[in-house]
Amino acid sequence: MAETSEVFGFTEEIAKYISIESVISLLVKIGLCILVIIIAAVLIKVFKKAVKKLIYSHNRFSERKARTLNTVCASVIKYVMYFFVVCEILSLFGINIMSFIAVAGVGSIAIAFGAQSLMQDIITGMFILIEDQFAVGDRITVEGYSGIVEGIGIRTTRIRSADGDLFIIPNGQVKIVTNMSKGFNRAVVDISVAYEENIDRVMDIMRDELKTAFETNKINGLLGEPQVLGIVDLGDFSVVIRVTADSVIGENWAIERDIRKFIKNRFDRENICIPYPQVVLHKSDNGSVQ
Repeated sequence: MAETSEVFGFTEEIAKYISIESVISLLVKIGLCILVIIIAAVLIKVFKKAVKKLIYSHNRFSERKARTLNTVCASVIKYVMYFFVVCEILSLFGINIMSFIAVAGVGSIAIAFGAQSLMQDIITGMFILIEDQFAVGDRITVEGYSGIVEGIGIRTTRIRSADGDLFIIPNGQVKIVTNMSKGFNRAVVDISVAYEENIDRVMDIMRDELKTAFETNKINGLLGEPQVLGIVDLGDFSVVIRVTADSVIGENWAIERDIRKFIKNRFDRENICIPYPQVVLHKSDNGSVQ
């Protein structure tokens, strides 16, 4: 009986602090928090659409610049709205924002150390945009990762590789960028021929075939006539001749495939041998094979 009375006494003590009014007040605050989050989500979508419409209606921006500014502005809008949502939720629960900031100021040294990488990401992202190192839609290579830039935020850059993988790279780790979408690309093709062939004749035939293909527009995306540079390697089985061609951005791989096709077909017509590894056997007088 004594234990039972102690339990009921403890329950009554809790009931003094938990009233119906307090439960209703808590539920109201939770409901308001949910409402604030919903309103913020709607505002984010509205602001994103408005900013996108404003950017794309401005004739000063190119397509790639407009896409980049749109992704950056969307990222900024999202983080600003997140900040206001957190502040509003804290105020609903009676937490003084200024006091919270003051408390955070006391631990500013620890926060500074913890936020070093974050600030580095943000600052590097600003320089990427100011210097126009790359933009949305560019094909780049960063830290060994290659692909199309899908988005540039204030903290990260998203790259989609050729096989569909999405790489999310913090801006602070962007040290050396290879941008393959600036100005023009260059197709580079190495053609191997046998040592037995007359190299001067082979190169003349290659120049004639590529000149004809360029003048008749059989290869799309060329900015100029392909150039046969000459011999670049003397391999174990072949002489390697290099061909280059300036191309429209993104067309260099297709041009390389077309150049190989035209050269191969012309070599077949001219009976020019494309070498492959061979093993030569010599039979000695005593019948042994070497």
